[in-house]
Amino acid sequence: MTTPKIVFSGARGAFGELAARRHFGENADISPVLGFDAVFNAIKRKKADFGVVPIENSCAGSVYQNYDLLQNSRLYIVGEVFLQVNHFLLAKPGTHIGAVRRVLSHPQALAQCARFLKHHPQMKQVEADNTALAAKAVSEDGCADTAAIASSRAAEDFGLDVLVPNIQDRDDNVTRFLVVGRDRSERGEVPRKTSIVFSLKNTPSALFKALGVFALRDIDLLKIESRPKDGEGCYLFYLECEGDIEDDTVKNAISHLKEIAPFYQLLGSYDIGV
Repeated sequence: MTTPKIVFSGARGAFGELAARRHFGENADISPVLGFDAVFNAIKRKKADFGVVPIENSCAGSVYQNYDLLQNSRLYIVGEVFLQVNHFLLAKPGTHIGAVRRVLSHPQALAQCARFLKHHPQMKQVEADNTALAAKAVSEDGCADTAAIASSRAAEDFGLDVLVPNIQDRDDNVTRFLVVGRDRSERGEVPRKTSIVFSLKNTPSALFKALGVFALRDIDLLKIESRPKDGEGCYLFYLECEGDIEDDTVKNAISHLKEIAPFYQLLGSYDIGV
């Protein structure tokens, strides 16, 4: 049996890698690509079997780019991982925190460390594509006044010192990652959830009626998120509910929804993560 190839966005030490290893195991074939769109493209072009991307953070909110990529790619969600995210201020060995004038990191990481950065206004915030890429840039930069916000794993991978540990605003800073693939996941014994996306006509009570198809069948809704569609004043609704798409109650609810939704797409049924 061929070992599956898994990709994530960034570089060694990225939180995406940590989530991938949590899901697939430490010895899995896991490698980085540059950008979330590259994750989806690698799977579509069969350069990889699965990808791991962040979708939301308990402090900074949703990663909207990945909602759009998921819907447009026509790939399926096959799993999810909840990862405790601890951020560290990293710099070259010998750097003193008082000398730091620039801090590189992903915008979400910067937002998750807003309190720390507010107390250090001398540190100019510089956005990077990924936390691990920020750490890599600091390790390769000749400047001694630059630091990165990234994982402790990134410090090990790129030979950086931890100047300050655990600088995130909240201790319950958790990022939810999605595992995506070309095919729908097989059902096991673990409780499942289903993710869909749909649009509605711009008519009174349209959303109320759409949600009602689930309420009528006592299906627990776990999340709903809206995204603009084509700049036309219309919206796509991303919805998650308990149950598998093959459950009679979920299947009947979806059939009912299709009667009032001009557009519907299944994003996947998959095991509920922990």
